[in-house]
Amino acid sequence: MYVADLVKNFNGEKLIEKITEMEIPYKTASFKKNELIVEEGKIDTHFYIVDSGLISFSMTNSDKLQVITRFLNSNTWFGSANFLLDSPFQFNVTALRDTKIRIYNRNDILRLFQTDSDGFWFLYFDGYNQVHERNALIEIAHHDPRRRLISALLYIANTVGIKTDDGISFPRGITQNHLALVSQVPRTRANVELQKLREQGIIRLKPKPTVVLDILKLREQLEIHRTPRTND
Repeated sequence: MYVADLVKNFNGEKLIEKITEMEIPYKTASFKKNELIVEEGKIDTHFYIVDSGLISFSMTNSDKLQVITRFLNSNTWFGSANFLLDSPFQFNVTALRDTKIRIYNRNDILRLFQTDSDGFWFLYFDGYNQVHERNALIEIAHHDPRRRLISALLYIANTVGIKTDDGISFPRGITQNHLALVSQVPRTRANVELQKLREQGIIRLKPKPTVVLDILKLREQLEIHRTPRTND
């Protein structure tokens, strides 16, 4: 049986509800925009729940540049990979706007799930996925810049986007600079490609924040700009 089968009846909302209901002791910390929450490479055995705000995960690539791998907003969590596997934190976690976080001790969370196998396997599965996020960066490097940028737009829209009457809006705090860091495309090139998408009526850049006006057309752009992978 796969781990995914073990946790099919458990989800993130249930996880946060269970932790909250058990009244496990925690500390509350507030972070300002651009403030570092957890540093890449440091040993950290805490479990974090984001009560409000917006955070990014970034890591240093082979060129010694920071690359954003994902975003999290309120009612989400992170840290399961590190306290389950007892490994250094693989990302820099940064607040993109004022953010409030609950910080739990590792042992308190582990004791909770000693009697709840679904919850434990859910955490384990989440931690496993986080460890393998680095592999995604290898794959994205094989795409051309426009395709990488479109993939980044779709990722943000699908994970933290906010549905509006116009389309899907990026949350406040995510800028074009962050988009360049996600897509690994230089900011000047990213701006050129964004303007092309704007001229096609697929996205709106102003007034801020960015809005994806037509998610279907944006997905179609991935196929239009698909390039064969090389072995170089």
